Amino acid sequence: MQFYSGVKQGYRTVHPSYKSLGIPMHPVSNVETAEIAKIAENVHRYLQIAFAEELYLYCQENNINFPELRDALNTKWNVNILEPREGIGGHCLPKDTRMFLQSSNPRKSKIITAAIEVDEDYRASRAKLEKEIKFPILLDE
Repeated sequence: MQFYSGVKQGYRTVHPSYKSLGIPMHPVSNVETAEIAKIAENVHRYLQIAFAEELYLYCQENNINFPELRDALNTKWNVNILEPREGIGGHCLPKDTRMFLQSSNPRKSKIITAAIEVDEDYRASRAKLEKEIKFPILLDE
């Protein structure tokens, strides 16, 4: 069994046809491991985006320039702060994150639950800001 790893270092291709595609593959022993690897990769990305959203909200509340802070943090070798956009969207990231959370019963991952709440807060904050920008109060002269 093989799955796409997305990592270029230390991979090895098992089947020659994969070599022509340039897709790094990693052999695993069963389909469950391959599926959880794909889901865990998406959950990890979800957590990264949620942290960027949380950091953005923190900056807004504390009057800190988020882009400047993000640029400063991203100079560190072990940090990669993403730029939050419209919230965590797409199909796979939210779906896989919720699937992982549901499959972790009865444990219920606190960090993933918190990330989902952060994304909801961030989306609400953006919606409020967009509403304020689109519908400014005009004063009569």
